[in-house]
Amino acid sequence: MVNMISYEEFEQIVVKILERDIASNQDQKSAIQADLNQSLFIVAGPGSGKTTVIVLKILKYLFVDDVEPEEIVATTFTRKAADELTSRILDWGYKIKDYLLNEGMNKGYEFEKIRKIAHIDFNQILTGTVDSVAQDLLRVNRQPGTNLPNVIESFVTESAMTNVGLYRNDRYLNEDLQKYLGELKGRDKIKNPSMMSQMILSIKNKMYYDVVDMDEIRQTSTDPGQIQVLDAIDEYEKELRGRNSIDFPMLEDLFLEKLENEEFEDFLSKVKIVLVDEYQDTNLLQEKIYFKIAEFAIRNGGNITVVGDDDQSLYRFRGATVDLFTNFPRRASESLGIYVNVINLKENYRSTENIINLCNHFAELDEKYQNARVSHKPPIVCPENNKGKNIPIIGLFRNTQEILARDLSNLISELINKGTVRRQVQNIVDTKSFEKLNNSNNLALKSKDKEDRYIEISLDSEDGSASDIAFLTYSTKETSRGHNYKFPYYLRKTLEKRNVEVFNPRGQDIQDIEAVQIFCGLMLECIDPDMKIQKMDKNIPKSSFRIMRRWRENARKFMDKDPEPVSPITLKEFVELWQLRKPYKMDKWPSSVRLMDLAYKLLTWIDYLQEDVEGIVYLEAITQTINQTGFFNEYGSEIYFDTESKEIKSINELYWNVFIPIASGGVSIEEELLETLPDNRLNIMSIHQSKGLEFPLVIVDVGSEFDKDLANTSFLRFPKKGGQDQELEDRIRKYSKDMKIVKRDQVDRSFDDLTRRYFVAFSRAQDVLILVGLTSNIYGYDTKDKHRNIPNIALGWNRDEEFIGFNEMYMI
Repeated sequence: MVNMISYEEFEQIVVKILERDIASNQDQKSAIQADLNQSLFIVAGPGSGKTTVIVLKILKYLFVDDVEPEEIVATTFTRKAADELTSRILDWGYKIKDYLLNEGMNKGYEFEKIRKIAHIDFNQILTGTVDSVAQDLLRVNRQPGTNLPNVIESFVTESAMTNVGLYRNDRYLNEDLQKYLGELKGRDKIKNPSMMSQMILSIKNKMYYDVVDMDEIRQTSTDPGQIQVLDAIDEYEKELRGRNSIDFPMLEDLFLEKLENEEFEDFLSKVKIVLVDEYQDTNLLQEKIYFKIAEFAIRNGGNITVVGDDDQSLYRFRGATVDLFTNFPRRASESLGIYVNVINLKENYRSTENIINLCNHFAELDEKYQNARVSHKPPIVCPENNKGKNIPIIGLFRNTQEILARDLSNLISELINKGTVRRQVQNIVDTKSFEKLNNSNNLALKSKDKEDRYIEISLDSEDGSASDIAFLTYSTKETSRGHNYKFPYYLRKTLEKRNVEVFNPRGQDIQDIEAVQIFCGLMLECIDPDMKIQKMDKNIPKSSFRIMRRWRENARKFMDKDPEPVSPITLKEFVELWQLRKPYKMDKWPSSVRLMDLAYKLLTWIDYLQEDVEGIVYLEAITQTINQTGFFNEYGSEIYFDTESKEIKSINELYWNVFIPIASGGVSIEEELLETLPDNRLNIMSIHQSKGLEFPLVIVDVGSEFDKDLANTSFLRFPKKGGQDQELEDRIRKYSKDMKIVKRDQVDRSFDDLTRRYFVAFSRAQDVLILVGLTSNIYGYDTKDKHRNIPNIALGWNRDEEFIGFNEMYMI
């Protein structure tokens, strides 16, 4: 056996070539240096360099422990994170490899050692999401003569469930089903087909993720609405399997089945390292997958290492169970018979000391929340060399959304243009500063300093731009269902007046975007003039029918404007030729046309969908819908003209698979479409979307919607009951034989989730953190107001309705 390099040599190379001084952080060093057969539980706080640790740990296996690249499997939660992990492995791996080859030639390494280093192929490391790893292994291990099932994207699953599970046999009109789904949502009924589809898919996915027996639920259920849900799921799955298709939960279930049957013999006989990032967002089905692979890795002399942070677990609505993370050492010991070493990565290299202190205080202010965290979890630490510039936490609260948007926009535009702004401090919030004023219901905050005080806020980035700033909120929607404006709308409009552009493609439902309406309307005008086929189908939901008719009206108005280009053919002429089925520069009308081909030709006249960064996202969502639904229907998103019957059927199919899903809200902007943020716009994003990102200035919306104390918004600031996710967990999990976790009631889980959401938001900030909202909700209440006012845990209340507060927040 040829020795590779020692760990000491590896560490020296990392410092010299990669300029990463891992020796100065004992926690990071312990994680990277751990023995090949030592399994680890790495609790990585925000900004603690976990990606650095993961990559260097993998490279240490290769260069020090002589592990082959194909013996390593490393997964993370999103495709973007997986791509970043792969990119970093390749970048750093080749730098170390090239250095060693040069050194080997100079120092006279023996030939076999140089050969081994030269033959390291980092691309052989199996990295990705658990789903992409499953797909890779299923493809490689496919039996000759068999076809792999096609895995459909999530936005296609909703369209499929809507069409197959709801519209077929008019199930969406079933009152038992409407009532059952309404109970989960805390309403009388749910009637919107798109929302119904989303909820049924959530139920189906939860059944898979918690590994429950659906037949047992059917046999024991006495609720006719629940039976309707199961029937919709059965029809959906039957339709998919009939087309050799599966969705991602079905893929993971198939993958586990084949792992348990040991069908991946070559992979399992070699695997030594199982490394899982973002483990706090794992579900039971995925845990079983990881433990099964780890069983062989440990047998082969390797280990399983998981990395994550329970305080950053956000995906309960996707089936994640944070308890699998907090209890990982015990669960791994019981299932795999191993000892797991616990390492806490505490030092935060991202944020200033004030921001770190706020995050620590916020995570610890609620005593009951501590029971949902990793046991004996240490606080986050600010490294000594990171202590310097330290802008206080800032609060900006105003009486109305319009005033709040104006003052916040002024601050943002000044920062972008000048780099530094100066603001007067109105008062300083701390835990002792509440004072009741006379007999009014308003509470004021006394400044600790009676004299006028000013604060300077600055962005250090040399090439600072709007993209250095992120506005984080629960919902990025700019209008409500009643088309009332919400705060992101006011913020966009006031910023645009100050020449600051915004990136918020989720701000409006895609069917309400003017360019999308024109685009879809033009396609409909071309393929079905005078709504002939649309009127023939009496099953089209009335709301979708009205929306599609409005699209056509907007398209005709757009054509009347005679948009560029007008040569060699105008838009109106192009549409009229299509309506008449009259060939243009062709001998005869084709026997079939792909809808995508028509779409791309119409784009010639719609600049917004081609040139604007938000417009490009909308276009991608539409084209993905057309392409992805093509395999899921008889005519493959083509229009056939060889017979009248086929023309009617193929166009009708497009209505149901493309246009009705868009019109009914069944097509949304997926996170995968937002992987690249523009470099010149302010980002308005959900807190979920911000996870894993960081910005010099972060503005967290802690109450722009709370102008009144309404019970239906209490779940966003102080939950009074469990929500849909918690209710669904309780209904499904009782059928799971393997989910033995600590029991917390629905309200406590709702509080836990809300705490984690704001912890993630606060910890995205590097230099400046600003909390914004309406004045009406920041002061909480005193005992007399207790039954009328709702406190806000984002501002320092615990679930016992006690105000703990923050150390200091400068109100401007």
